[in-house]
Amino acid sequence: MQQSILIVGGTSGLGRRLSELYAAEGAKVGIIGRRQHLLDEIRNQYPVQTFALDISSKNAYEEVLSIINSLGRIDTLIIAASVVEFNPLLQFSIEEKTIAVNVVGFAAVMNAGYHYFLKKGDGHIVTITSTAAARGNKTAPAYNSSKAFQSSYTEGVRLKLLQENKNIYVTEIVPGYMNTRMAQGDRLFWVTPLQKAAKQTKKAIALKKRRAYISRRWLLIYKLYKYIPSFLYILLINSQIKLSQKS
Repeated sequence: MQQSILIVGGTSGLGRRLSELYAAEGAKVGIIGRRQHLLDEIRNQYPVQTFALDISSKNAYEEVLSIINSLGRIDTLIIAASVVEFNPLLQFSIEEKTIAVNVVGFAAVMNAGYHYFLKKGDGHIVTITSTAAARGNKTAPAYNSSKAFQSSYTEGVRLKLLQENKNIYVTEIVPGYMNTRMAQGDRLFWVTPLQKAAKQTKKAIALKKRRAYISRRWLLIYKLYKYIPSFLYILLINSQIKLSQKS
């Protein structure tokens, strides 16, 4: 049977590349995105179905379920939608936008997927979080904390499904830096090419892994950030050492 996949945030970055890879191999692909011109662009290149939706909107939960029903069925839901914006002045309007998409919108989509697959009897939910979930960030506090929310929420839903003994898998993809528009700053290192990141992600999804770091060596950075004492983390983050970008 033809695999059916819905990718939320499939118009740019890792979500876009996954959309292209799945479509190229003959899967039935649905894409949800905010920007109509990007939806039109990918639809003109690949045989995909596209849906314009801002997941931070009030009715996102109902809209996502409606889109799923319009596709007939889906086997895998990939949640790649995310926003990041540096906010050194801590303007609330920027923080609010990040939280609306990365927290409220994320939870709406995940709940829609959970209830759909629960009714269907099987399925696979994939979330794309970040190594940023490990600790706070002084210039993008809402982004890092929203990724921590996503990671914890993903684990919570997985634990619930395991307890209920349901045939529904939950995979968390944890990328480090990738060469996308979201990768900004002068301290970038171990930047993973997008094609490599997409292939590793696709493999982890196929294997139904519970968690996969992209690329794999980013597990070391995640553990370092997560477990080093606070005084060392403060010294590291506030140091003036500039790391050169490497691919």
